[in-house]
Amino acid sequence: MLRRLGVLGLAVLVFVAVLGLGVVPFRDWLDQRETLGDLRGQVSDIEHQNRAYELRVDALNTDEEIERRARAEYNLVRFDEEAYAVLPPPGDVMEAPDIWPFRG
Repeated sequence: MLRRLGVLGLAVLVFVAVLGLGVVPFRDWLDQRETLGDLRGQVSDIEHQNRAYELRVDALNTDEEIERRARAEYNLVRFDEEAYAVLPPPGDVMEAPDIWPFRG
């Protein structure tokens, strides 16, 4: 009888040890794996964004891009050119009502 209790106690102790040393670390490992996947996705997005910025910086370092932006954003012209501002056509003319303060 004591021997059975000892074996049963040892089995329970082994089972608790397996749970403590196996299940909890396995769950932590799964959580870390999921976190690692999320972080790799973020790194990939940031690397893609960095490549786009590098291309933009490279484009901004060319004379053509500088001239294009100067003309488009600041309305600058070369010394031998003339700049003209073309106004939009006037909007619809609003007619005044035919009552006292507006009658001519």
